[in-house]
Order: sequence, then structure tokens, then C-alpha cells
Amino acid sequence: MGAWDTYNARLSEKGGNLRDARKSRLDGFINRRLPKTLSYFTALVDGIEQELAIINTDNFDIKKCIALPGEDISSGSIVEWKDNHWLVFEEDVNDEAYKKATMQQCNHLLKWIALDENEEPVIRERWCVVFDGTRYLTGETMSRYVSNGLTLGDSRAWMLISRDADTVKLGRANRFLIDDEDSDTTLSYSLSKPFKLGGVFNKHGSMSFVLTEVNSEDDDNFELRIADYYKYFPRPGAPTPKEGSWL
Repeated sequence: MGAWDTYNARLSEKGGNLRDARKSRLDGFINRRLPKTLSYFTALVDGIEQELAIINTDNFDIKKCIALPGEDISSGSIVEWKDNHWLVFEEDVNDEAYKKATMQQCNHLLKWIALDENEEPVIRERWCVVFDGTRYLTGETMSRYVSNGLTLGDSRAWMLISRDADTVKLGRANRFLIDDEDSDTTLSYSLSKPFKLGGVFNKHGSMSFVLTEVNSEDDDNFELRIADYYKYFPRPGAPTPKEGSWL
């Protein structure tokens, strides 16, 4: 066998051409070296255990992550790592060598009532990122309808959440209770800007919403932090309507 025959035989073992051979060498290099680095961790990606390189950025709540060759990490995924949940909000679609993405630390577990395929109410919850939307405002406004100078809450929040079959249905009819879990009071918000295309590509990714403070209502469940809860579920001790009753 001549030198060229030997060369072509080795190339065929690596994929058949020089480009595939280089990719095969790169895959092997990453698989050998990545587990030895301090950036190598085991995390849960959408509930499935996966090895990732998680790299610091200038912002402590934002991390870069790299998947091993042949593995995936997509925008909209939730990563469980270091006792925190992280929302992947960017991905590099050029994944021929390996998949790269950016994730942000979540700070709120959003809960709401949705209707399932049988039109039955169910509790949905998703980890998300919530930021102040009134950084340079007081969060209050003067009432236009009361002459004694009564002020009303005017807080606004910005929320980043994964796009999926449940969250894509959210709209202006949705209200949420959002605040610190140990807070004595809980603010109520309505989804005032349901723009859903900013970070969504090919039906997956993350959506950013603007929320506006509204009045709380009697049907809100502040213990569970779910707005409009008692519209769908009876209050404790409430009588069960008889069959055929209009109640």
C-alpha cells in the first residue's frame, strides 16, 4: 500500500475527508480535556443529567455554558446547577463542533391557573427571571379620580420566561402574585405587554413580558401566591354545590 493509500485509509476511519477528520480530532480533544477543567460540572438540563462547561462572565448572575460534542443545550431550557435554576436565553446555532449558550439565574417561581385539554383548571409553575421595570420611577402615581391626593401603586416588572405550550398562551387576561416569599404583603401584576417574539426562534427560546401593578382581588390565594385561585378552586370550608345547581 502506497503513502496516499495509507493516508486515505486513515481519513476514511476519521470520517472520509480532511474536514471530517479535523472535526473528529476536535471532538476527541474536547472530550479528553473538558472534564479536567475547573469549569466542568454535572447539571440537570430540563430534568436530565448532563455534563457542561459553565464559564463565568462579568455579571455573576449570567453564565456561558458549553455542551460536550454531540450533546445539546437549547434556548428556553432550565438548568439546575449550584442549588439554583438558570434560564437559557441565548444559543449559538453553529453547533458543528459543540453547542454554546448563555443562561441567567432565575429568581422567581411563577404560578398561575390554566385550563388543560379538558378545560379543567390546573396549576402551572415555571422558573423565570423578574427585574424591576421602574428603576427611575417612584412606583407610585397620583389618583386622577380622588381629590384628596390619594396615591396608587404603579410598579412595573420585566419578566423573562421560557416559551412552551403553556407559557405561549399567556396574555393580558393573566394576573400574577409576585414578591419575596417571606414578605408580609404581595404585589399583584397583570401582563400588560405580551410580546412573544423577541427571543423565540423556530418555536423555542425565551419570551420577555412587561407586568404592571394592579389591585389584588378577593379570589387571590396569597398563601400559594396564585392569582385568581378561588375562581377555579373552592375556598376551605366552602359548601360543595349540589348537582344541577347554578352556583
